[in-house]
Amino acid sequence: MRLNRRIRPIFLLAVTAGAAACGGRAVVGDLEPASRYQQAMLVFRRGEYRDAQELFNRMVFDVPARDPLMPKVRFYLAESWFGLGDYLQASREFRRVADDFPEDALAAYGLLRSADSFARLWRRAELDPTHGESAVTGYQELLGRYPDSPAAQLGQVRLRAIQEQFAQKDFMNGLFYFRRGAYDSAILYFRSLIATYPAASVVPDAFVKLVQSYRQIGYREEREETCAHLQQYYGGRADVRRVCGTGSPGR
Repeated sequence: MRLNRRIRPIFLLAVTAGAAACGGRAVVGDLEPASRYQQAMLVFRRGEYRDAQELFNRMVFDVPARDPLMPKVRFYLAESWFGLGDYLQASREFRRVADDFPEDALAAYGLLRSADSFARLWRRAELDPTHGESAVTGYQELLGRYPDSPAAQLGQVRLRAIQEQFAQKDFMNGLFYFRRGAYDSAILYFRSLIATYPAASVVPDAFVKLVQSYRQIGYREEREETCAHLQQYYGGRADVRRVCGTGSPGR
């Protein structure tokens, strides 16, 4: 073990010196593409994303575009950017995997991870949803282009998760208007939420707020219709019994 620890720095020093002599080429620039890729992957798996990014990026320029390794090089270059927290650059690089190598097994994962990158940029429902919308578009494209892929199965789960965030955002917007007595505006948000995200966890709450809004502005027919739906599907909830039964509606 002591001998190995001495040899390793000497080996790295020799490689680095060779790279300097070649005008600053990649540290593993003299190796065959497969060996260079394996070396870059070792660096990546150690979590040394900056060094991995540099190695993969050099391979992009040095390895022939039609080399079978290129989709993997591109993909892990993108993963390195993701590991560095540069999600916009990561999304662009993942997208290139799908666009440049649409028949490769990594193409579907490129779309998945591109959408993941945008999702990472939209972590809170109250923030500007632009990146969240891009994530939804990416997941939907994945499901459309590669519906039977394992990546699509993951994309479906992640799409539902981000749609839950959008539903939460719409609910908060509706609640904002509800609390200020702007019931017509609140109704628009609650109804849109229910129609767009019917599986979201806040749908029952949106229905309850709809009933309360209808009551406040005297929409009796709409209130009764909504209560009938609530009692059929969510009749066990205390707030449903309260707003649709004989109890006080509450706010």
